[in-house]
Amino acid sequence: MKTCTVVATFTPNPQNLIEVKELLLDVAKDVRLELGCLLYDLYEEVSGKLMFIEAWESRELWEIHNNAPTVGRILEFIDGKLSEPVVVQEMYAAN
Repeated sequence: MKTCTVVATFTPNPQNLIEVKELLLDVAKDVRLELGCLLYDLYEEVSGKLMFIEAWESRELWEIHNNAPTVGRILEFIDGKLSEPVVVQEMYAAN
């Protein structure tokens, strides 16, 4: 079974950057405790975009995460605070 690697990109409105970043950092603490989570770290581009770099033991466990209360909390909080929709890239090692 291959590790599921994910990059989720958030583009907050400039006036919402700090509050979105704080919420994402807070939620990350709980996500790291979810079954199958190997990595869940938030990065900030110089442009102000925020990116979760994630690694999950399997696609199935990542899909369970997508339906978890932590994701619901994120989606509810970011409503109206982003200038672009969230972009999620799912990938697997090529070898």
